[in-house]
Amino acid sequence: MELDRRNFIKGSIAVGSLAALGGLAGCAPKEPDAKDETAETAEKKVPEEFTDGKWIGKAMGHDNEVITEVTVSGGDIANIKVLRCDDTIGVGTVAAPMMAEKLLETKNLDVDAVSGATTTSMAITMAVRNAIENAGGSASDFSKGPVERTGGTAQTADVDVVFMGAGTAGLVSACRLLEEGKKVILFEKQDIPGGSMSMTYSGVAAAGSELQTNYGLGRFDDNPMFNKDAMLAVMKKYIIPENDRFNGAMPYQTAMYDNSGKLVDWMHKIGVGFYSLGVNKAYGITPYLAPGCYMGGCGYAMQYLVDRVGALGGQIVYATSVTELVKNGEGRITGVKAEGKDGSTWEVSAKAVCLTSGGFAANNEMIAEYYPGYEEYKFNCAPGSTGDGIKLGIAAGAAVECMGRELGAYLSTTPQAGSRFEIAFLYQTTPGIMVNGSGKQFGNIMSDNHGVMSRALRNPENGGRFFHITDESGYITTMKNEAYAMDIYKCLVDRGDMVHYDSVEAAAEALDLPELKATIDAHNQHALAGEPDEFGRKNLPYLDTYNGIWVVTCEPTLYLTTGGLAIDTSCHVQKEDGSTIPGLYAAGDVCGSIEEKDGRVYAMGFDAAMNYGYIMAETVKAEI
Repeated sequence: MELDRRNFIKGSIAVGSLAALGGLAGCAPKEPDAKDETAETAEKKVPEEFTDGKWIGKAMGHDNEVITEVTVSGGDIANIKVLRCDDTIGVGTVAAPMMAEKLLETKNLDVDAVSGATTTSMAITMAVRNAIENAGGSASDFSKGPVERTGGTAQTADVDVVFMGAGTAGLVSACRLLEEGKKVILFEKQDIPGGSMSMTYSGVAAAGSELQTNYGLGRFDDNPMFNKDAMLAVMKKYIIPENDRFNGAMPYQTAMYDNSGKLVDWMHKIGVGFYSLGVNKAYGITPYLAPGCYMGGCGYAMQYLVDRVGALGGQIVYATSVTELVKNGEGRITGVKAEGKDGSTWEVSAKAVCLTSGGFAANNEMIAEYYPGYEEYKFNCAPGSTGDGIKLGIAAGAAVECMGRELGAYLSTTPQAGSRFEIAFLYQTTPGIMVNGSGKQFGNIMSDNHGVMSRALRNPENGGRFFHITDESGYITTMKNEAYAMDIYKCLVDRGDMVHYDSVEAAAEALDLPELKATIDAHNQHALAGEPDEFGRKNLPYLDTYNGIWVVTCEPTLYLTTGGLAIDTSCHVQKEDGSTIPGLYAAGDVCGSIEEKDGRVYAMGFDAAMNYGYIMAETVKAEI
């Protein structure tokens, strides 16, 4: 499978996390001046007919504005270039040039979006449409109806290992197996790889790694961030007794932390960079190590692993769904059948079949079945999370576990700018308070943010409306937060999601928040007294309202499912009686939360996917 056309960055070193966003802090717009033709507000001159030349088009993407350049020659589109796309690195940044290429090849604005990045694809299409109209053309001339994918053929393959899904766990595991000389093929139903990896906000547990040891030099041997036993002791405090099947032993988390040092050192050795934010109060005494928590590192690391799969002789087949697990007469899983969007079919024989296809947050029917009461809410998740691997596992005799427990939520903006933009850490980067539809606080967003926001979303007393309130200092740290090295939220101003009001009273009136002033006054009293508020939140930020306040209209958004296939700590898929299904393995969100299996609430899905992807490779390697 050819990978170069997907514009993956070869040999790149990951140094950060989510998408780096453009945009500047907003000033009041300049009044139009008819004599000032250079002003941004000057009206564009649109020719009366489709005119040759280079033309700029703009549209709102997932994070911020995307900008395209369309070259018109001889009254037709000659070239399309993406000049700016600040959408999620590894998702939007991969899909944007692919979408531009599809539009150029077909010269059809109705061509299918790049699956896995629909919002960015639509934005690129709208920006190209805008450029056509700016050139004096008619978009209807380039709207030719849907284009059917064709050209698929029947294909077969005989490999050592076949993967269903090219996300975090699949890519880590595939690279490990390819390094051992195994023949590997991955099927990815989306047009782009990565699953949830590029969308991840997370660091990586690194206790026991050479990387952490070299940093600590023995100074912090008893600190949980450096000592895995101390870390597990902390984790044990969060076990929910009624969900504990192992009398506090935590076998799944123990396996993860036992492996984490090896994972980190392996990734570092093969060339995945780690971004240390240094020592600061945000992280205690340890550097924050990640194949990127912030500024796109997870997306870059994903692209690096994809390129490594190809360099080591592996194959990723895109836009192709696994439809069946093949079983022999003895009950062993011996391969898969798959179907491509172009009509192609695949029959693959393998010594091991690995399910790495993600959870099911994008499957409303499965949500209704396994998490009744949550189906009315939209999940902001990887679009490929439709539970296909779970359903195939069940059909093969697998058990599912940890279903129906409380799901967490993070923050997103409301879709007033055309898309929901994730602001999961806004409460950290932008000191302030969260209020509901009447202007009252509803919980401690610092101690249990995911749980507090999930419960707030489902509580009708909050009115389904939420607002993050901050002051001038919070506005400044939103533009660039030093403690977390983040500036991805600065686009909130460009998008119109962060709004300034001259006074608390003006905000309360405009947003219909009758309790807002009393809430801020009570909060500030606690802050000045240096005491916790009624929810137990400590170290409260004082909100200076002298120059008004800043408000982000937002909503808690559910983002993943934590139940999934039953596995043992070696990634064998299990039946209801605890026996394993020969030849079938699983890792990542298809198995649900590793912490939930131990009786805790979900916490570190990215760590679990990477570590159990690594563990699965070691198991498969030993058994085939």
